[in-house]
Parts: sequence; C-alpha cells; structure tokens
Amino acid sequence: MPVLAQRVATLRPGHLEPMLRAPESITVATIADSTAIGSIAVSAYDKPLRSLRETFFVTNGNESDTVASLRLTFTYHTVADSLMLHRRTVTVPCEIPPGQTRQLYTTAWDRQYTYYSAGTRIQPSSNKAIPYLTTIEIVAATVKKNTNQQN
Repeated sequence: MPVLAQRVATLRPGHLEPMLRAPESITVATIADSTAIGSIAVSAYDKPLRSLRETFFVTNGNESDTVASLRLTFTYHTVADSLMLHRRTVTVPCEIPPGQTRQLYTTAWDRQYTYYSAGTRIQPSSNKAIPYLTTIEIVAATVKKNTNQQN
C-alpha cells in the first residue's frame, strides 16, 4: 500500500519558485601563523563568581575572510601572588564576518565557584572568593575564504 503525503498548508499565495543563483564558492582553511592570526583580537574577558560561562569579545580584522572557529589557550593567575591556577586550550565555534566583533563564550573552568575575574563588574559579596587574571592566546583559527571575490 503506497504512503500518501499529507497536504501542507502555507500562508504564501501561489507556487514557490526556487531561487536561481550560483552558490558561493567557499574554501575553509585553518591558519596557525602569527601574521594571519595577528588580525584577530580578543578583548573584554569576564567571569563573575557564580557564572557557568566565561565571556569575551573577538574582533575579526581580516578584510575578506570570515572566522569560523578559534583555538584559544586560557591561562589563569592569582592576583595576589601571580601563581598559575590553571591552563587549558579550547576550540570555540563562531561566525565572525570581516571587520566585525562578536561576543563568544566557553564553559567556566572553576567548577567550585571559588574564583572570579578581577575585572568583573559584579563584585562578589563573599570575602572567601579569590580574584584572578586571565591571558588569552590565539593558537589557531579556522577561516572561510570566499573564492568568488570580485576585484
């Protein structure tokens, strides 16, 4: 017995016609050299005491390439004596067009809610909370290169 398709009612009048346009040709490449990564900037890191996320802004300074993901190394140091608390490398998926900035996040490294970023705007009320500083290094970036560029 044949399976009958159900009629789908839409709010659009008439027949829908497919859009005829050539698909963009995109090449995806991972870059790890410092000159290409130098045009990508990370700023405004924040992590309040009880937050599950670490947020930061990334600016894509490339003129034609879209950043598709970043591989970042986070290093955490105490404010009081500059001891290293933790270090980790994470890959963050994103979609940052040329010349634009996006807010990105990753899950927090502090599972016990003991530490907070020294620059956070939400100051903890607990005197047992420990402030820390973070350095973020871009290890590699995956970019989408548009090969249909018009000169």
